[in-house]
Amino acid sequence: MSHGLPTRLTNRQAGIEPLSWTMLQYDPNSPDKPPRSDLIQKYHITRIGIFGLVIRDEAGPGSEIDILVDFSDGASLLDHSGLKIYLEKIFGEPVDVIPERAIRAELRTPILSDVVYI
Repeated sequence: MSHGLPTRLTNRQAGIEPLSWTMLQYDPNSPDKPPRSDLIQKYHITRIGIFGLVIRDEAGPGSEIDILVDFSDGASLLDHSGLKIYLEKIFGEPVDVIPERAIRAELRTPILSDVVYI
């Protein structure tokens, strides 16, 4: 869907309020979110971060949130899908959960240089 603006404009330049990665950081006072340690234990996470459009301040309404996750050795496909469903419910936006082990070689450097761990 084109909005008629040159593609070189960022969302901010186009007057579109971007989905900022700071909106996605853990809020310990929120009644909707479990303590971070519970989340990490429940889904067998050793490290989690955000990368892509949200970090570059280019995301708009409906933009997918790219989440990079390092799962522990005991993690399963149920942990991966459960985390995705949970994050989509919390953020109200589509989420793509990428296991760090699954990053293709040619994308590893750009993704790891872009990620902000939370």
